[in-house]
Amino acid sequence: MAKIILLDEMTINQIAAGEVVERPVSVVKELVENSLDAGAGRIITDLEEGGLSSVTVADDGCGMNEEDLLLAFERHATSKISVVSDLSRIGTLGFRGEAIPSIAAVSRMSFTTRVAQAINGARAEAAGGSLLTVVPVGCPPGSTVVVKDLFFNTPVRKKTMKSPSMEGSLCGEIITRLALTRPEVSFELRNNGRRVFYSNGSGRLLDALISVYGAEQAREMILVDAAAGGMVLKGFTSKPALSRSSRSHITTIINGRYVQCAAIRGAVEEAYRTILPRGRSPVAVLEMTLAPELIDVNVHPAKLEVRLLEEKEAAELVIRTLKEALRVRTAIPSLKISQTLSGSRKDKRNFMTAPVLKTDDENKQQEFNLVKKEETDLSLDEETISRASGFEPFAAGFDGIAEAEEKIDYAGRQNKMPVLNVLAWLKPTYILAGGEDGLYLIDQHAAHERILYEECLARKIENPVQCLLLPVTLELDYREMAILSERIIWFNEAGFLIEHFGGNTFLLRGVPPHFPEGQAREFLLDMLDYFRERGPGAARAEFFNHLASAIACRNAVKAGERLSQSSMEALLDRLAGTENPFTCPHGRPTMICLSFEDLEKRFKRS
Repeated sequence: MAKIILLDEMTINQIAAGEVVERPVSVVKELVENSLDAGAGRIITDLEEGGLSSVTVADDGCGMNEEDLLLAFERHATSKISVVSDLSRIGTLGFRGEAIPSIAAVSRMSFTTRVAQAINGARAEAAGGSLLTVVPVGCPPGSTVVVKDLFFNTPVRKKTMKSPSMEGSLCGEIITRLALTRPEVSFELRNNGRRVFYSNGSGRLLDALISVYGAEQAREMILVDAAAGGMVLKGFTSKPALSRSSRSHITTIINGRYVQCAAIRGAVEEAYRTILPRGRSPVAVLEMTLAPELIDVNVHPAKLEVRLLEEKEAAELVIRTLKEALRVRTAIPSLKISQTLSGSRKDKRNFMTAPVLKTDDENKQQEFNLVKKEETDLSLDEETISRASGFEPFAAGFDGIAEAEEKIDYAGRQNKMPVLNVLAWLKPTYILAGGEDGLYLIDQHAAHERILYEECLARKIENPVQCLLLPVTLELDYREMAILSERIIWFNEAGFLIEHFGGNTFLLRGVPPHFPEGQAREFLLDMLDYFRERGPGAARAEFFNHLASAIACRNAVKAGERLSQSSMEALLDRLAGTENPFTCPHGRPTMICLSFEDLEKRFKRS
């Protein structure tokens, strides 16, 4: 009996559908790209339950006649290519002819279409890969495709789908990417009848950029325009003042196609390598145009990845162009005077004062002073450190002036941190301390991070909020809106007071106590990027740990900030009170020890 058999048509269609249709966003991508290939000037995408119940894509493109509509449900039937040689010069987004039959194989589909010259249009109904009916209908020019009950005949795949908000956010992300690739086309996205994204189709990339990221972030973008070796690079890239914690905001467009190209993304990161801090990525929308024969788009079932034949030359063009753009004066961030909160009232007559929220314990108003940080003074005592970080003094009841000769007792600590005697401060960030077993070097930033991290976790159950004098405006894309809506309870529990202002705009009116001033917008966007990367698997405890770690890192005393004797002693005293004084929240050591035995060996005394 033969071991190799021919698969039946149903199985073949299911396999093809598995390659092309992974989730609702796959349906949206394929149908919208078909609309773009049809020359549409306006595309409306309507989702129900994030696309799990239905996906509708309507356009004003060229449409099809009844004969072409019937052929569109056949596998590998396409109007984009005709011979093998066409694969080397593809100028359309689709070309395989798999989208319609693959989607129809795992859903109930209705396809209505009409060419402008025809009096009537036609509507085809299909379910589970079988074409049921084709009837003439009256309809406007263009095409409307309705996909319902996705994966109704593949229950295993249907069970792997995420929440409606998460699936809808993925659909919103691909729509915004496509809007950036085709600024001349008007895109509209609706979810459960509510419009969540719109681009006007003006033809200007800047307008599309504003639709996706908002006007405020668009102001921080630099125009890019260069050409070399037959390649043209255009678009926008962010100034150093605008960065994100995720690479997902680097949009690469090659010959009008949104793609994920590791070579181009790596080139963008290389251009910013010495400009942005480690772990930060720019916001960039880069469109590269090159000869069709220099790009292979037939390397991924969903056509999301491409292969460049002149990859090195393309990367060099990106690096050179971005570095030149970042050298100009417009890339230099504006200087902002650092202002901090002060708990002291004695000098309030010298500064502008403003009211703060009422506390939970007492219904009274407090005042705070906006004071200018003296950046020229590198000598910081414990009170200065506390003000700069937004936290209370290190020790409870600490009066700000500790006696230098006062001995700190670490005995009886459960974590068995050794008794240390502060000796000196070593530039740029180390505290030298003597212990019974040798010389200790303590990283002041890592130690302070550990202290603030555990304090943040201890305060989370109190659910405190510190209102801002002026609310922070957040303009989010659709996926960020969906993520924020899904996790809004967690943000509220953490102390963020967030209000929907309409459309894709939110107002941040409150932050947790001791939150670093002027970093609210960046921090919140980073948290949304974190959820984007982690997906729905992010746990609540993981969220609070990440939040506490990030706040602690931003507030901790920085390298290069010289500490006084009393400040160093207070820091070590507070560190000894933590559950784990030996590592920072990121796992780096807070201290290392050079034992007396090692010293004796170095000095040849043993």
